[in-house]
Amino acid sequence: MSIEELELTPADAPLPRREELAVPVPPLVIGPHSIWPPVLPAPMCGISDRAWRLLAREQGCPLVYTQMVSAEAMTRGGRDKSWNLLDMFVEPGLVCAQVFGSHPDSLAETARQLQDGGAAIVDLNMGCPVNKVVNTNAGSALMTQPDLVREIFRKIRAVLTVPFTVKFRAGWERFGEEAFTVARIAEEEGLDAVAVHARTRQQGYKGHADWSIIRSLKETVKLPVIGNGDVRSANDAVRMVRDFGADAVMIGRGCMGNPWIFGQILARFKGEPDPPEPTVDERLDTVLRHATLMAMRKGENIGLREFRKHVVQYMKGFPFARELKTELMGAMSVADYERIIADGRGRIHEHIAHGIAATDAEGEDPAYLHGSCADCD
Repeated sequence: MSIEELELTPADAPLPRREELAVPVPPLVIGPHSIWPPVLPAPMCGISDRAWRLLAREQGCPLVYTQMVSAEAMTRGGRDKSWNLLDMFVEPGLVCAQVFGSHPDSLAETARQLQDGGAAIVDLNMGCPVNKVVNTNAGSALMTQPDLVREIFRKIRAVLTVPFTVKFRAGWERFGEEAFTVARIAEEEGLDAVAVHARTRQQGYKGHADWSIIRSLKETVKLPVIGNGDVRSANDAVRMVRDFGADAVMIGRGCMGNPWIFGQILARFKGEPDPPEPTVDERLDTVLRHATLMAMRKGENIGLREFRKHVVQYMKGFPFARELKTELMGAMSVADYERIIADGRGRIHEHIAHGIAATDAEGEDPAYLHGSCADCD
């Protein structure tokens, strides 16, 4: 929500209570890395590319994640495409590369390649719930196979000198059952941290995340536990750390179209006043910059076509978004973006100056987040 929109809301509209921390938030320690603030963007397929990682870093995230890459592709002919997908060569700062698969040897070889390619941390995806991943025995399907999980952990750990982590779900069908087993195996096999998406595989991306799994895992293992699921605000982040014991907060869908959430959480963790919501101009500037970065990394044809998913998210709750979103979805060049945003900026400020209610602010939850191989929240 922008400042302009806030000015159009009733003066007596209640504001959410500001949640405070009782004690300072310590760093997240993963191997030799002391990570503060412990606020992380989730690895999301089709989202966590180089441009997005840069925006997250600028908002204060000290560790960023690649989108997940297939171990089979990395070891059986799809290596070049996979490296293009990762796009992490000579990237400054800490990068965690995420891999998925089900064959221990392929996973170990891919982990070694990721380490050699510059990954500061390697993460195994055991949380993706979508059928096209689960049906290959990967993602959250691994949670039901503890013996295979142990073999995978052991083989990956043997080839890595960088930290090794795993991200999994709260369970397959029932809460906690498989999660506790996986966490114990992770600790026994020398992993450095675990991340839990606090929904079961059966839930997919629906329903509510049950953060009590975070507290339960903290009572089960001594490894750092990263919490993921339904973090939409700084208040949510504070509650996850303060009330459920998360060592770090990982954000997926809550940061889509809203990279400012990372800076807002950082301020709260520092005990500073909440930063103001981004203005209309700041949001439009970020849309243009994000689109430009993607065009630079991937070329205008691919980059701007892929950016359409971000347009939908940036326009959520945006005043007078309908026409602007439609125009941006059809843009084919950075020059088109510059022109459309310049025109849209003028129209929006004119509407605001005349006190016209932003009745057409919109933004649907895109279906691709529920049918892709993204293990977000």
